[in-house]
Amino acid sequence: MYLFVYGSLLSHNSHNYLLNGCKFIGKAVLEGYGLYKVSWYPAIVPKEGSKVLGEVYEVNETLIEKIDNFEDEGELYRRQEVDVILNNGNVFRAWTYVYLLDVDEKCYIPFENQPWRE
Repeated sequence: MYLFVYGSLLSHNSHNYLLNGCKFIGKAVLEGYGLYKVSWYPAIVPKEGSKVLGEVYEVNETLIEKIDNFEDEGELYRRQEVDVILNNGNVFRAWTYVYLLDVDEKCYIPFENQPWRE
């Protein structure tokens, strides 16, 4: 299974160590979602005409359960499957975490200011 990450799990950010040993598939874009700063971390929510820059990793069931705990799945985020487009044009079905709470439009991060950096 594949995981699309866009925030603290990115290769240059603080929690990427959680993906140690996972195969890096590549940089990718998720269309139809917007990236927002909601605290020291980001979140994505559906947003027409927007896109999010991130990375795709191959993960196993054990790791996805750990990431579910890290992301507070079901309370703060919901894990859902999405289609992401790799830099080479290939489309992958991947899991990602969509924010469950409200976002402030003033905290929207345009695509040209991505990827997320802590």
